[in-house]
This record gives sequence, structure tokens and C-alpha cells, in this order.
Amino acid sequence: MFSASLNTGAEGAPLSATTTRGRRRQRPLSSDNSVQQPKAKRPRIPLNDQTFVNPTATTLETYEVKSTRPSVVEIKQDGIEESPVSKNELSFRSKKARPGERFSKGDGSTLLSTNVAFDVRKLPALPDRLRLDATSRQHGSSDSFTGYALSLSHTHAIVWPYATPTQSPESFTFALPYPSKSSTDPLPLGALVPPSASSSEPGLVVVMPTGGKVTYWESISSATTLDFLRQQRNGIEDSVPGMFSGELVVQIVNAESAAGFILALSSGRIAYLSVRDAHGRPKISTQFLRTNVGPSSSGFFGSIRHALSHAALQGDFAAVRSERSSKQGECTVVAVTSKGRLHSWRVHRGGHHDLLTELDARAAILEAVRKVDTVNARFPPESLKILDFCCVPRDSDRKYSEMSQLQQSPESEDHQHILLLASLTGKQLCRYTLVEAVLSTGVSAENPIHIGMVRPISAYSTPPDPHALAKPRLYLPRPNIIAFLVFDHAAVVASIARLPDSPDSQILEDNHLLPASFEDVVDLRTDPTLEIVGSGIEEPKISSFGADQGRIPRVRSKNPAVILLVRGAGTLRITVTDVERFASEKPPEVTAKIKLEQAVFFGVKADNPLVFDIQHGLRFTDAEYGAAALELSREVLTSAGKQFSSLAVRVDTNIKERVQYLEKIMAQIKSLKVNLDRVTKWQLLWNAEKLHVANVIWHKHEEFTSLRPATSKKSIVAEIVEYIRSEEKSEPNAAKGEVDELRHWFLRDVDRMEIFIAWAYEVIKHNSKANLDQASLTCLVYEAAEIYNSAIRDAFAFRTKNVDLYGLAGEELEHGILASDYAGLPTPWTCHPFIANNVKRQVELSTEWAKQHWATGSESQNVLIQRTRELLPEMTEIYLTVVQELSRSYLASDDPKKVVDGQKYESVYHKDRHDKVVLLAQTENWEAGIKIAENHESLPALAEILTREIDGLRHELETPGLSPEKVEKLESKMTTRENQVREYFGTYGKDFAFPFYDYLFTTFGVDALLEYDRDKTYKTMYLRTKPELAKVSWINDIIGEEDIDHAANTLLDLGLVREQQVWNKKIELSLGKLARMAESSRPSSKASTSLQDGNVNGIAGYAKVEAIDKELAVISVQDDLYNTQIRPVVSVALEGEELSLVQETFALKIPKKYKILSQIFDDALQRLLNHEALDSLTLIDLLTLITLPPETREHMPDQFFSAIRVAYNGLGGAERIQAERLIWRRCFLREDWTQLNNTTLKNDNDVVEVLGQTDLFQFYCTLYANQQSGADKNNHRRLAPSEVAGVYTETLDRRFEKMEKSYREKVLEAMRWEDGNLLKHMEKHRLEQWAKETRKYAEEAVNQQYDETTAAGAAHSSPRSESARRQSKAFESMNGQNGTH
Repeated sequence: MFSASLNTGAEGAPLSATTTRGRRRQRPLSSDNSVQQPKAKRPRIPLNDQTFVNPTATTLETYEVKSTRPSVVEIKQDGIEESPVSKNELSFRSKKARPGERFSKGDGSTLLSTNVAFDVRKLPALPDRLRLDATSRQHGSSDSFTGYALSLSHTHAIVWPYATPTQSPESFTFALPYPSKSSTDPLPLGALVPPSASSSEPGLVVVMPTGGKVTYWESISSATTLDFLRQQRNGIEDSVPGMFSGELVVQIVNAESAAGFILALSSGRIAYLSVRDAHGRPKISTQFLRTNVGPSSSGFFGSIRHALSHAALQGDFAAVRSERSSKQGECTVVAVTSKGRLHSWRVHRGGHHDLLTELDARAAILEAVRKVDTVNARFPPESLKILDFCCVPRDSDRKYSEMSQLQQSPESEDHQHILLLASLTGKQLCRYTLVEAVLSTGVSAENPIHIGMVRPISAYSTPPDPHALAKPRLYLPRPNIIAFLVFDHAAVVASIARLPDSPDSQILEDNHLLPASFEDVVDLRTDPTLEIVGSGIEEPKISSFGADQGRIPRVRSKNPAVILLVRGAGTLRITVTDVERFASEKPPEVTAKIKLEQAVFFGVKADNPLVFDIQHGLRFTDAEYGAAALELSREVLTSAGKQFSSLAVRVDTNIKERVQYLEKIMAQIKSLKVNLDRVTKWQLLWNAEKLHVANVIWHKHEEFTSLRPATSKKSIVAEIVEYIRSEEKSEPNAAKGEVDELRHWFLRDVDRMEIFIAWAYEVIKHNSKANLDQASLTCLVYEAAEIYNSAIRDAFAFRTKNVDLYGLAGEELEHGILASDYAGLPTPWTCHPFIANNVKRQVELSTEWAKQHWATGSESQNVLIQRTRELLPEMTEIYLTVVQELSRSYLASDDPKKVVDGQKYESVYHKDRHDKVVLLAQTENWEAGIKIAENHESLPALAEILTREIDGLRHELETPGLSPEKVEKLESKMTTRENQVREYFGTYGKDFAFPFYDYLFTTFGVDALLEYDRDKTYKTMYLRTKPELAKVSWINDIIGEEDIDHAANTLLDLGLVREQQVWNKKIELSLGKLARMAESSRPSSKASTSLQDGNVNGIAGYAKVEAIDKELAVISVQDDLYNTQIRPVVSVALEGEELSLVQETFALKIPKKYKILSQIFDDALQRLLNHEALDSLTLIDLLTLITLPPETREHMPDQFFSAIRVAYNGLGGAERIQAERLIWRRCFLREDWTQLNNTTLKNDNDVVEVLGQTDLFQFYCTLYANQQSGADKNNHRRLAPSEVAGVYTETLDRRFEKMEKSYREKVLEAMRWEDGNLLKHMEKHRLEQWAKETRKYAEEAVNQQYDETTAAGAAHSSPRSESARRQSKAFESMNGQNGTH
């Protein structure tokens, strides 16, 4: 290693530009003064056991090149201190690779980000000095032709092969002979020098900005071995002559074809720097180029002028670039100021140059930018600034030229083809634009500049940092399709490809509009240590590119790439994946999903220097982000995409990584402040639940297999995957080595988790049908219970825990499910109908299995059965929650079919929250059952479980032979439960008390209900609100409450309204009447009761008693009919033949067309036989349609008179009037008026006798006799045929209101038939007159009978006249037929 200094003349004096040969080296005068020869290289030795023993000192391949000149900063000075580095002696060096193969093998890089257009990788090679010192000020560059990167600090220059695949590459550290004096000074400038003919390694030139000191090392590798040749240093240290006071060197640009470098100074001057003489030997010389921007001459006055205008002129040059010429030893140099002034020179080897052009392009650039991009019009024109530019490569063939929006580069070297990076700045925003310009340098050029493509950059708008260590850079690598913009904390990849010709593209071009092209930004994390301090490009080697055919780059790339030197991170490479695709019909496009993928798959890495939550100008809608998040979430579940492997050595690790991806999706969404819709949030959460459950199930699988014997390692998890139908899972590809179906499912099919869980029960069912042995089935039952419990339970727990993360903090959850508001949501996966159905079956199966096989198998089986029994409560809880969620979801659906199913599931839930909880009592899970019943508000189940447990404890106490301790324990537990019941009375009130008494009554009967003495309030309330328990309630009113009045009301309400059995009704009404009378006779307990109150109560009581009497009167009619007519017939009938015999005896002959009347009659007769209390209208139908035999009809009052009594006592208002009309009509129709009206050849006595045989005559007699005797105080109306015609022919009574229309039509038709017969008799047989005559003779007969009775002193004789008796006997000869209906 060496650092040469010039020792001829004054120290630091510049060499003359005319010096061409160095002075011959003189031999030393003696051996004492001779320079020691370098040590011989250590010979290579064969490997042995000690080869890889760690030496005492670290042998890093780092070489320090240190100047022999004493450094002025050996110690800390002005805040700059030399960092300590290893200065180990070089032992031996590894073999050098040939230039063409050193960097061609695997680069060992780490992928930091990727998308459809490019990859971002971190290269492993980084000198340890840079890795350890990530905070110092530094900048640098990379050179793909040499394969090296350069980093410069105030004190050192470090060179290393940046693309080598090792983390600690062979690096070279050069201590600068003229370090900066202050930390605020500009950083040294440097560049790598192309290798000389005698070396394969590049050289290095470093320029100090403040003093212009120049140091040149001919070869970075030989510098480490040639330090002893001090005379070689002569002529390779110098300084830029004629620099003004305060003038700085601001840029150094390689002008390779001219064998030198271009220096840009802050004053605006440009200098040519040569590091070799005409013979190729190291020599530094400097020559200034002519320009009008700044002074080109030195001198005292020039220095003063410069000092006065230093602030205005400093950094005026935006960039200086050189372009290789087709002529050997020439290059074209172009310089652009920040204000848009352009200069170009043709520079020859040795510094000779010609000024080609000098023009102000600001106005042309501004006009073009504003014309194409309307956004630029919003920014002030004075803010236009040129940040950088690059020369457009000329050697692109026609194929790629047609792909680019840039113009074909002119063949003549009189034109310079450049691409400018311009900016317009506003309030904290900056609009960047790429502007193509062609400079004409010919003498006769009419238009010195032509503006071509104008490409706005919309993806990045952050203004450049004026304090950044590196200026913004623009790169246009071959083949001129992709441009890279490098800033201090970001890099932009922008396409300038021309889209295929189409009508749309033509319209855009005609209107000077550019179609949307690919743009994306690579951002660094917000970290003070991270900053892009240098950059460079890598170009693909394409045969058509002939300008640089003589130079073969050591770093070869298939596609354009940009190298970023990032302080604090290392070397990053951004590589375009397929450059030609940008000019295809389907070019790469930045989508919300792509941006989300980058953040998810690469943002989870803690050491990733990139950040993905900065949107810049690439903004997407919330809907686009939502769709992207959902799609990406599904891909994570199914391991779809190149980021996922088809192999998982540890499934749980794989799942955990995917869980992190899902969490990162939401973190990124939140970071971008995207407002997802509610449905998307829930779907994302449900997907995360599935992946979480997959991890739980996998751990269960491993637990199952560890418990199973070695001969049976196939758990239910593996069985489920095998049994799932092929169309419901993805099949592994055996040709690719995918042979593990179970692991494949957990990698590819987690999105179908609901199918997996549902199949747990199906596996048991199929194995049971296959006659699997009991021990194996027991194991499957237990494992299935574990699957259902752990999977769904943990899904609900995960949901509850992560609602905030998924933006659902406002949702109300209970037991892990939504409490309400399912509108618009899909059905949650946890309540899939398959799951709901099979969890229910599994609960039932597990319960039955635990009951049947309890303590009947081996010890291992008993352990599993005991575990299954312990799992039943949780599984029951899960089942009820699942069904509840399913019912709520379906009921909120817009699908009518789902709504119907939701109602069904709701009823199933209400039923099973009782039945399935009570089922836990069969496995003695008392405490769990109580808890679940409370959770699901199943108070009937709660009451039943408590009651059953108390009863079980009571029965256990009755077991003989119990120890006192056992008895005490059982009594204590029973007391605890009874006290718990009492507490629930206070907590839940009647909601608990009523179900408790329900179960107590239905299970243990009336005695247990009445004898329960731990509560009175709710028991009385319960009985009084249960009409069906009115018979018990009135007993409790008297015994428990001593409330006779309420007991009377209960009995009367029961008898009048609810009782269906006639005998019970009679008793209840009688007892109620008795209780009412007894209560009314008791003195009032309140002394303040007024007389008026007493009167009111008395009137009300009288009205109640009157209603009772009327009801009892109706009952008495029914009793008379049954006792006098029906009972004698039933008593002689065979068992089972009672109804048919009664129908045969009493049925009226009715035509089949009107058999509906027979049905009404039969129904009433059936109810009479069943001792039901008939309603008044039904009883009237029965009385008016029945035919009474002669031998029994004398035993009851006239049937039509009885019907009138029923109408009067049981009906009221218009309903009673209609009923009376029906009774009279049917009475009129009992006779054959055709025969009665035919009196031909009949004497008067015969006519009167026949008339006396009619039911109408008997009806009139009974009415008149009761009226005359005072037995019936009601003055019943005698209706004429004309008054009863038309009854029930249009509308029917209230019994038929809710019946089907067809049935009502049939009844109306029968009524009209009756009415038609009546009208016929009225019109053709003088029924109206016959009715009057019959009434007259009936009343005369009754009067005559009463006269005879009075005369004979027989007051209790029947009012029926002897003639009536004779007429009745005559009627008997007619076979008991009263006529035709």
C-alpha cells in the first residue's frame, strides 16, 4: 500500500504540464539506506486440522493504504477523528479471478422487495468499516465496469467489489493525505480510474474540494504491495492550480475516452484533469475549459470578483456529464446549470478542447413542461430548476429505439442527445419532469435546441433535501426504456417506453398528452442513519451496443439496474425484471395489490431498510385497497404466489409466518389510513380466524399423534383431510414431490376451514359404519370433540381479541359473535350450516358415548371417555353459539329462503338452549350446565338442572348405609343449591320462577307445587297467569293465600270460559257461585268501605251470579239430553260402537248433497258423548237436528223449547235473534205440510188429530204452558214462517268465521236448501195459515187441560190434553217420524 507525495520543489507545488518523463531514479549510496524488499508471500500449504482454528487476530481482507507524509489529523481535530481499523500484515491473498468470471456467479443477495416490474435486493458485500460506522458523513458511487464501489469520508476512501457474494469482501481503505479540516467541510470527491494496461484493478483519484488537492493511485491492489517504492509516488499528488479563494470543486466526472476527468467548480468553471501522461505513466495535470458562466482565469482581481459573487455562483452547475466519442481520444462534455443554461465542449486527450455550444434553454424547457403537464402550471415559473441530466446512449438499435418514447439519437456528433431532470417547486411539493433535449452544435444550426419527450413524474413529489450527502441523480441505462431517479431517501423507477400504436395512443399523442406509464417508488425507512449516499447503474450486455465493445463490464446484468449505496444499510440493487415488457400491449402496472404485497411480504422483516406505507402520488381508492386486501388475504390462506413454498418443514412456523402477513395487511391498511367497508373488514377478520384455527388444529394433531400408539398414528385430523371430497380441496401434485396430503391441506386449503371442521363428525360416522373397533372409535370421538372445542372456541376468542386491529372496535360482540346488525354481511364461516348441524350431532354422540361406555373399557379408553365428558360443556356452549350466530345471520339476509331458514334455526336455538343444556345433566355436568344456561338466558334449563340436581341429592340421601360425613356433604350441597334457587328468584324474578314451577309441576305433580314453601309471591303469580292451572290456582288461593274472592273468580272464569268438560264445568260454576255467595256474606275487612261501594259490589256480584245461573241452565239442558236420550242407548252399545249406534238412533235423514248438516250433527254428538261442554250454538244445532225416539222423548222437555232456553241463556243480542229464527225454521220443517194441507175426505176431528201429532203443536203447547204456569218468566216470541225465512242464507254464525271458504259455502248451501223448503211450504201449502191454526188449537188445548186439572184438583197433572195424548199415540204409529226436513 502506498500514498505518494510530490517531493520535488516546494511541498504541494504543481507539476508543469510540459513534463513528460520522470527523472531517473538514483541508486542508494549504501546498503544502509537501501529500501528493504517486501517480504515474500507465504507459500500455500495443504489443509490440516489447524487450518480453520480461529487466530488471535481477525484476518479481514482489508488493506489500508496510508501516506508516508505525516497526517495532520493523527488525533481528533475539528470534530473529525480517524476511525480505528485493523492494520494486520498481509499474509497471503486469495487467487484473483479473471475479469470475465469474478462476479458472474451467484450474488448471495437478499430480496427486499419485488413486484411485477423490478426487484430490490441487498447485496451482501460491505466493508466492515462501513458496516460498523453507519453515522459518519460519507458519499460514493459504484462502477459496474470495474465491479467496485467507492465510499469517501473526510479522512478515508474505501474501495470494495460491491457485487462479490461475501459479506466481508476484500476491501481497500485509503487514508487521505489531505483530510478535511472541519466536519462541516464538503466531502472529498473521488472516482475510480479504469485499469491500466498493466493491471486488472482500477485506480483511484481523490480531489479535496476546498484546496483542490489531488491524489491518484494507479491501482488499488498494487498500492498495498508497492509502498516501499516511494519514488513511485513522484508526480501522483498534486492540486488544481489557480483556484480562487473560497472556490470549491463540486463535481468530478470520468471522461474515460479522453483519458481523464472533468472537474466542476463552484465558481462555474470547468477543468479537465488528467492522471496519465502521453506515455500512460501516472501524472496529474489540470486545464480549465473555456466558459462564460464563471471566470476562466486566475489573478488577484479575479479572486476578488469571485469572492464577492461566491454565494450566487456556488453550485450553479446542476451536473456535468461526458459522452464517449467515436473518435479515439475524444469525448463530448455537457454541463447544465440549475437555471437551465447548457454548455458543451469537445475534449481531446491532454486537455485540448473546443467550445461547441452555449445557450439558455430555460424558456424552451418551461414552455414544453407546462404544455404537456397542466399540473406544472400551478407552480411558479421561477421555481424551475434543473437537478440532473444524463446523455442518451447513441448505440441503441432500431428495435429498442421503437420501444422508447425518446427520439432516435442523431448519428452526427454535432448533436448532443440528453435527458434532463427538471423540477418545479411549490408549497412543500415538487413536480419532477423528465425532459428530452437535442442540442445542435453545428455552426449553421437554426434551432440550437429541440425539446422532445416530456415525461412528468407523478409518483414522487418530495422536494430534494438541500443538506443531503448526495444530489439527485438521473440514470438512463440501455436500452433507454427505463429511467431511474435517485434521491436521498427514495428511488423512482419510471418507464419511458412507447406503448404499441392504437387509436387511443394516437389521440393522446396528437393532444400532447402522455398515456399513463409505469412509475413506482422505493422508499427508505425514516431513520437518521439511513440515506442514499451514492449510486450507479448496471446495463445489460446486448450485442448491438457497440460503443463500449472494448470494455467488458465485470458486473453483468440481464436487465437494467441501479445500484444504491445506502448509509446504515449497505448496497441495494434495483433490477428491472423484463425491460421489453414495458413496451408490450400489457405493460406492468402498479396496483393496490402490488403495493400491499410489497408491504406485507417484505415489510414484516425487521431489518428491511425499505418502507412501504408512503403513498406519494400513487394513490388508490378505498375500494381498490379493500379488494386487494381481500385477494391477498386469500392468497396467504392458500399459499398462492411466488412468495410461498410448497414445502413446510414445520407447519406451525409456516402458519405463524402467514399470520404475520395477515396482521401486516391490516397494519398497512391502517398506516395508509384506508377506510375499508364493513363487509371487507369482517371478511379479512374471518380469514385471519381460519389461519389461527389452522395453527390450533395442527398443534392438536401433533398432540393426538403423541398420545396414540406407534401402530396407529393417523389422527382424526389426517382422517378428515383424507375424507374431504376432492372437489372441496386441492390435490397435491405427486409429480412435483407433493406426497404429504395432510401438510398440503394446511398449506393450500385453509380457506376451506368450515368444510374441514364439519367433516370431523362425518369421519366418525363413516368409520362406525365400517365397524371400526370400540377403542378406535372412542379415540376418534374424543379427538373430534377436541377439534370442535379448540377450533371454534379459539376462533371466537381470536375474533374478540382482534376486532380493534381490523377496525371493528364499534361492533358489539357477545360470546364471540355479533350481538346484532348482520345486515349486509355474508354468513360467518364459524356458523356454516354444515358446522352447526355436525356440532349438534357431535354433542349428542359424545353424550351418548360417554353414557354407554362409562367405565366399561380399558383404562386408556376410560381416560378418553372422561376427557370427552369434560369437553361436553364447552362443546354445548359452542354449538349454541354457532346456531345463534347462524339464525341471526340468516334472519338479516335479503334472501327470502335464508330468512325462512333463519326462523327455523332460531326455533332450533330456543329449543336446544334448553334441551342440550339439560342433556349435560345426563353426564353430571351440573355446574357447567348452570353456567351455560345463564350465558344463553335459558332460565327453563337453569331451573330444570337445579331441580334435577336437588332431587338427585335427595334420592342419594335416602340411600341406606351412608356415612355421617357423606350425609353432611350431601345435605350441605343440597342446601347450597336450594339457596341458589332462592337467589335466582330474586335475580331473575318470574323469568326464572315460572320455568321452575313449570318443571316442578310437570315432573313431580300438583302436590310438589303446592307444598313448595320457599316462595309464595311467584308461585301465586305463576298459578294465576296459567289458565290451564286454574284448578290448582283456586286451591292455592284458599290454602296459601286465603283469598276466597280470587278463588271464586278463578273458578267462575274457569267454568264460564275455559272448561271443556261439562261435569267439571258444572262443579266449578257451582263452587264459584258458592264461594262468591260466601265472600259476599262476609263483613268487609275495611271499615272505610262506603255504602256506595257496597251497592256497586252487590250489583256486580248479582250480575255474576245471574251469568252463572244462565250457564248452569245451558248445562242442565245438555245434561237432560244426555241423561234422558243418549245414556240409555249408550248403555246397551258394544264397546267402541257407541257413536255409530247413537248416530243410527238419533240421526235425521238429510240428502247426501247437504251432508254438511250431518257432519255438524255428528261432530256435536261426538262431543256430547265425550262429555264436553257444548257451546250454545252447537247445542242448538244438536237439539234442532236430532230425532228423538218416542219411548224416550217424554223424559225431557220439548227439544225445540230446550233450544229456545239455550238461546236465551247462552246467547244475546242479534246472535240470539238469529238462533231463534233458525230454531223456528227447523221446527216448521219437521212436518210434511204437503200431506197436512191435503184435507180431502177428512173430517174436522181427523184434521185436528193429525195437527196435534206435529212437533210444532207440541212446541206451542210447551211455550204456552210454561208461560201460563209461571215456570218460565221469559215471554218467548212466537215467530211466523215469514219471520224466519232467510236466516243464515247470506252469513253464518261466528263458529264458521275462521273456517275454509269451501266449508262455509257448503254450510250456506244447506241453509239455503232449508230456506227453500220453507218458502215452498209457505207458497204451496199455506204454512203461514197452518202455523196460526196450530198455535190457536195448542193454546186452547193447554187452557182446556188447565181447566180440567183445576176442576179435578190435580194441580200437578201434565198440561198435555187427552186429545194430545191420543194424537201422540197416533204419531207413534208413524214409526217415530216427525215429518220431512
